[in-house]
Amino acid sequence: MERTAGRSLNAALAITLSALFLLIPANFLPLLKVNIFGVHHQSVLASGIWGVAEQGWPLVALILGAELLALPLLRFTTLGIVLLELYVGRNPYWLGKMFRWSEQIDQWAMLDVFLIGFGIGYERVAPFLPIEVGIGGWCVIVLAFLTMVTRATLERREIWRRIGPTYESIFPEIEHIGCAFCGLPAPTHHEGKDCLRCGTKVWRYQPNATMRTLALTLAGFFCYPFAYIYPMEYNYQLGRLQGYTIMTGVMKLVDAHFLLFAIIIFCASIVIPFLKLFMLSWFFISIHHRSTKLLRLKTHAYRIIKAIGRWSHVDVFTVTVFLPLMHLSGLLAVYVGYALPAFLAVVILTMIATDVFDPRVLWAEYERIHHA
Repeated sequence: MERTAGRSLNAALAITLSALFLLIPANFLPLLKVNIFGVHHQSVLASGIWGVAEQGWPLVALILGAELLALPLLRFTTLGIVLLELYVGRNPYWLGKMFRWSEQIDQWAMLDVFLIGFGIGYERVAPFLPIEVGIGGWCVIVLAFLTMVTRATLERREIWRRIGPTYESIFPEIEHIGCAFCGLPAPTHHEGKDCLRCGTKVWRYQPNATMRTLALTLAGFFCYPFAYIYPMEYNYQLGRLQGYTIMTGVMKLVDAHFLLFAIIIFCASIVIPFLKLFMLSWFFISIHHRSTKLLRLKTHAYRIIKAIGRWSHVDVFTVTVFLPLMHLSGLLAVYVGYALPAFLAVVILTMIATDVFDPRVLWAEYERIHHA
């Protein structure tokens, strides 16, 4: 069944081009401005990322730079090219691959997630220091909403139909395998070859997907305790250095009566990572024991953790928002704690594990029994 209400290629194109235009001021104009005892500080989108790198975490900064600067630009550029080509009626051979790249980049372009971190970071600074949202900050807010609206208005099935080939090209009497990415059926003898529409490899079951998922999940479990034992950040004030773990950060928000933000951080930073690790473990155990129970529930659970996994970045983005602002030599500073790279590793590893996992493997034993 297909639902198309509220979706339009023309609307998606207009929003995408608007987002591309806003990326320039969002990246280069002031994000936030703060006044500390007569000393004025302002930050741009890259300031927090640069601050993380200067404190000895270049790999973390590289990941954050990709998620907040490079990938949003790449996402909207590739999507804009695809929609423009379809709008003018052209269909070059590379269009399917470019749309696939755009969709794969989408979940890693984090401006919509950054908006929540931006709001929490602002509220954490506002009660203590005079702070003002700059032009770049307003552009980021609008851009984050455009990102979500683009995702909501994009009619992906219609785009794939226009790119082609379509389902009408298949022969009903031949057994087919559905492409895991665009859904185009391919003959079984085509297994292991590129999909004719999106260019990804077509497999009945993705080779070694379960073992790779297990390896990534175990790596996530290894990093998990470090993300919660060590401080996420250190605050230096007048000669006193105090560390804050994820849980103490949640309690600090509760004490400041920011209950909504406390719930968001608790769910994004504690509940969701644990839920992803638990669900991926459940899937692996189910496959290992060839279970045919609760297959629909497991499939729905997979879709949920894949959709919500990216939102665990909120706590990391919160630190990067106020890190460049809370700085006054010898009096005030914010430092990245050891938990931040460990927590980011958990989030990244579980996102990759979810991408690598092939949910069709959950149904393999059911299919074997009913088609024997």
